[in-house]
Amino acid sequence: MVVEVQQKENVSPTLRKESDLSFEVVIILIFGVFMLLFGLLLFWIHTGDLPYTPDSTYGLFLIIISFQVVTMGRTPFGDLRRSWAVIALGICTAIVGMVACFIPGSLTAPVRILVGVLLAGGGAALLLQLFLSGGKARVWLKVPGLLRHLTAACAGVYLLSVVLGLVTLLPGITTDPQTAVLLILYGIGFFYLAWSLQNVTRMYPPAGGPE
Repeated sequence: MVVEVQQKENVSPTLRKESDLSFEVVIILIFGVFMLLFGLLLFWIHTGDLPYTPDSTYGLFLIIISFQVVTMGRTPFGDLRRSWAVIALGICTAIVGMVACFIPGSLTAPVRILVGVLLAGGGAALLLQLFLSGGKARVWLKVPGLLRHLTAACAGVYLLSVVLGLVTLLPGITTDPQTAVLLILYGIGFFYLAWSLQNVTRMYPPAGGPE
């Protein structure tokens, strides 16, 4: 007991402090790590130094997306009310992703096309919503500081989503090293988006947020 008490007293206050990161920011950070790591490893995958199964990569991507859909109702095409239908859609997406991970080769073409559509279509839809629907970007750009960072981060991530979606649907249009660079930029874009969103949330609490 004495040892346990001493160990607790030696724990840094910073480690004991509860994080104020929102669940959305955490998911964005996970996406950033996923894309950055994939981009870095793709250089070694390209040379044949690392084994690689595209189905597992696509499947893991779908599983991460499903978490976002089920927990927050946020789909690649925009926010939806977290209804039972949306939750069921997220669970089905997770199941497809799991099957692709567990049994590589069983859903090769379907998961590649699905991921490509989600990236390209979702990125295009969100980009249009940012600049056309409701005028979010128009309002945010009028406020100097963090909201402009958020606008730039969103636009960059959405644009790269479209590009990588096209690369996924038409894999021959880029080389592996070029795709790796795009994935690294995509991962960095997610980190920038997470930083911007977290700081905007701190400045504008949910009750009085920018939306």
